[in-house]
Amino acid sequence: MMMMLMRSPRSTTCTNLIMLCICAVVLSVGMAADGPRVFKVGDDFGWRVPLPNDTAVYSRWASSNRFHIGDSLSFVYDKDSVMEVDKWGFYHCNSSDPITAFDNGNSTLDLDRPGLFYFISGSNEHCTSGQRLIVEVMHIHHHHHAGTASMPPSMSPLSASPSASASALPSFHAFLFLLPIIATSCFISP
Repeated sequence: MMMMLMRSPRSTTCTNLIMLCICAVVLSVGMAADGPRVFKVGDDFGWRVPLPNDTAVYSRWASSNRFHIGDSLSFVYDKDSVMEVDKWGFYHCNSSDPITAFDNGNSTLDLDRPGLFYFISGSNEHCTSGQRLIVEVMHIHHHHHAGTASMPPSMSPLSASPSASASALPSFHAFLFLLPIIATSCFISP
């Protein structure tokens, strides 16, 4: 005689909740493991004078990345320089009073605070040709705002809306908080 095992609806629901809880924990551990990243400025293009018809290359590059405290920017260049400057220095391509300056061909700068960082080439001609970059460093739960509206059109990012993954983080963390409470109710008899 063959015996069939039947699960109660409550048992199936509890099993599904436990599996969901395990998946959520694994996913959250994976998200936390990202840690600080090193971004190569311009990717394969590197840090150099943009082509005349592509002066927004660095704005597009910055808008396609998410920068957080602890990340670093790696500038790779040849016969040039990179300078961190204030906002005025950025918009006027003024390299006379840099915050930091490098000319060694391979410079890494740590993003150690939230907010905007401004970078230019030390060559005025290169800077006015588009070799300049603004990056916004986020807090962990910071939502990107349209604070780049004051940028000239050739320097504005393509999109000022938050990415789907960034806007989903608060609800994901609320879900992680509530899931163990819900799963625990499976083990408490009615």
